[in-house]
Parts: sequence; C-alpha cells; structure tokens
Amino acid sequence: MVVGMLAVGCSAVREPAVSGPPIDLGAPLGPSSELELACVRNSRIDAWERRLRSAAWRDAMHEDAVRGARYLPRLRQMVVDAGLPPAIAFLPAIESGFRPDARGSLDELGLWQLRPDTARRFGLVVEGPADERLHPDQSTRAAVRYLRYLYARYGDWPLALAAYNAGEGCVDRALQRRPTATFWDLAAHGVLPAKSREYVPHFLAVVRIRQGRKMCDPPTPLLASSGSL
Repeated sequence: MVVGMLAVGCSAVREPAVSGPPIDLGAPLGPSSELELACVRNSRIDAWERRLRSAAWRDAMHEDAVRGARYLPRLRQMVVDAGLPPAIAFLPAIESGFRPDARGSLDELGLWQLRPDTARRFGLVVEGPADERLHPDQSTRAAVRYLRYLYARYGDWPLALAAYNAGEGCVDRALQRRPTATFWDLAAHGVLPAKSREYVPHFLAVVRIRQGRKMCDPPTPLLASSGSL
C-alpha cells in the first residue's frame, strides 16, 4: 500500500533530501515505551481504525501481516536498538506492504520506500545492482537514521512521520505558517498535503490494531465495598 502525495500547500511529491554537511542525529534517544505510538488518541486515527477493520481492508491487512512476519523481528530489534519506539517497525506496512522490492512512482524503493537522494544522505549505495535500498537490513539502518533525525528535529512523532512522508521542507513551510501547531492542527487547517494528512493517522491506526488498543485504556477503578472488611 504505497502512499502517494497530493499538493496542498506543499510540493506534490515527496521532496528530495537536501544535500549538505553530515547529518546531526541529535542526542541519543532514551528507551521508548512499547505503547508510545499505539496510545495516541485522535478522531482521524479512530476513522482509520474503523476503515482498516472493515471487510474492504481485511484481506490487505492480512497479506501485509503475513509478509511482515518474515521481517518484523529483525526490523523491530534494529528500531529498538536505535532508541525508537518499537512500533516504528510497522511503518513498511503502509510504505511497501512489506515488499522489499516495491518501487514507487518517484523512484522510491524497498521496504521503507527511500528515494535515491535520501538513501545516499543516510549512507546507502544506490547505483545499479548494488542498490542497498533492496536489502532489508541496509535500508532499515538508513530509514532508522532518517527517522531518528526527524524526531530530533521536530521533537514529536506525528510531525516526524509527516516529514518522512512529505519531506522536511513541506513540514517546515507548514510550521512557518503556524509555528506552535501540532501535526493535528496542521492537518485540520489543510496546510499539509492531503496524503500526508492521512498517512500519519493511517500508520497510527495500524499500530493500534497490531499492538492492541485495549492496552491503552486506563484500568477500571475498583468499586469501594459497601460492607466492612
């Protein structure tokens, strides 16, 4: 289920990475909670959860889960080792459907649908048969470095994920218009591309389904006994 882009206040395509000095990944990230992304609450996520649980999406979700079973243990370990939330390992479900040879319309390639400039920026060889985006481990290392960089830049996972989909320039321009806005504010005001507005809640709904929404609900308080102990 490779996600494309439409133009709404930004470029119509996932923007190429900006070349420049070595990437600053920021301070090491501390341990992330298993439920850090599964427990985000927003009506857009609720809508995507209903959609993904419907008969129209059930087969695709099952196929992604079957393909992902081969890769998830390794991806999850690499993600956790980098200090990212374990649920980030589910991102290839909506990028490539866990197809390591998936190719997008803008030369995105691999499990994580990295464009050539982004792959080079984060250390991959992309020329000819040596294209490391086709290698699950190599492409995951690059994607994890990119996502870690984006989180260090924005300090917020929904914004970081939007930038992964649309490019930093797109998110930066949106934030210039609304400097204190959250991703959900930017989405509500239509200053991000339509596909990016859907990309983040789509992913978070996948995480919620795969990790279990009930785990996020607060425990039911015990009722006080009416009798004496």
